[in-house]
Amino acid sequence: PNLDDEILARYGIMKPYMMYVGNAYPHKNLEGLVLAFKKLSGKSALGKLQLALVGKEDYFYDQLKNFVNKNSIKKVIFTGYIPDYELDIFFHNVSIYLWPSLYEGFGLSPLEAMAKGAPVVSSDHPCMREILGDSAYYFDGRNIEDMSSAIEKVYSDHTLRNKLIERGYAQIKKYSWKRMAKMTLEIYDKIDTDRK
Repeated sequence: PNLDDEILARYGIMKPYMMYVGNAYPHKNLEGLVLAFKKLSGKSALGKLQLALVGKEDYFYDQLKNFVNKNSIKKVIFTGYIPDYELDIFFHNVSIYLWPSLYEGFGLSPLEAMAKGAPVVSSDHPCMREILGDSAYYFDGRNIEDMSSAIEKVYSDHTLRNKLIERGYAQIKKYSWKRMAKMTLEIYDKIDTDRK
């Protein structure tokens, strides 16, 4: 096996897998995500698929683990914290990056996933739509059925997946340029008001 596969295997991951990176606070909607995942795992084409949840072990992740056990949801892997250089490998090999959050100030994680070439499937929270534009595939975060069918659609449609990856790269470019422009403008404005 190649190095990537070895590193994934160390965390109990085999391809194909989907993943989420972040904390497990209630508004992140990970209970909804694992329930949507449970719906999928019964389907033969998706039977092999694993769900990797990447984040530091804490009270909220413990709660989620209990929830997964109680609902006997298989193939959910809790990786704990992963150092950046290994996380890159997770991003590069993932089938789908998932972002089920019901509320966000600014979701950086899906942008990071796009920058690493992962197709993103996200909740249609207005803030996420604004950040990700047309480069993600959206679902209603409060609707388990909608979430699972969005995941299934992107997973089984290679053309769509590739399109999302391309749009993701484009979105990232737009982002850093826009952010730089905005910061530059703010600096000029500040200089200008200081002069007055």
